[in-house]
Amino acid sequence: MESIYQEENNVTNIEWDDKFSVGITLIDEQHKMLMQRLNDLSKAIESNQSIGEIVRVLGFLIDYTNFHFSTEEKHMIENNYSEFDFHKTEHEEFKTTLNHLAGDFEEEGATKALADSINIFLTNLFVTHFQKVDIKFGKFLIEKGLFLS
Repeated sequence: MESIYQEENNVTNIEWDDKFSVGITLIDEQHKMLMQRLNDLSKAIESNQSIGEIVRVLGFLIDYTNFHFSTEEKHMIENNYSEFDFHKTEHEEFKTTLNHLAGDFEEEGATKALADSINIFLTNLFVTHFQKVDIKFGKFLIEKGLFLS
């Protein structure tokens, strides 16, 4: 599989690529924000930022993830999306994983293992979910003539 990461001063970043686009501006912009915040968290951990900074970035990431998933789910319900239950289940799994990462941070601090877990989370979110699951939802909205912005 093609790498989605770019190494920069030993910090692993995921870079936006049009292959992540679902074709819906609102969702793509939120995905870009999630990507940036995940990169910020990874950088903060790998560069030994203060605990306060890591907590701030992690808190924002959790809040924004919840906001983003709620946005998608709202539009799924409003448009009777047939794969809503599956999609929502995936969202719940991602939220659980993110909360586990936060718990790991509280217990162990900013470790290399946590940074690695974040990178695995990134891969699962961007490659598996965005490119395979969200793109179906984007196509569904486009076929209905809805271009959320």
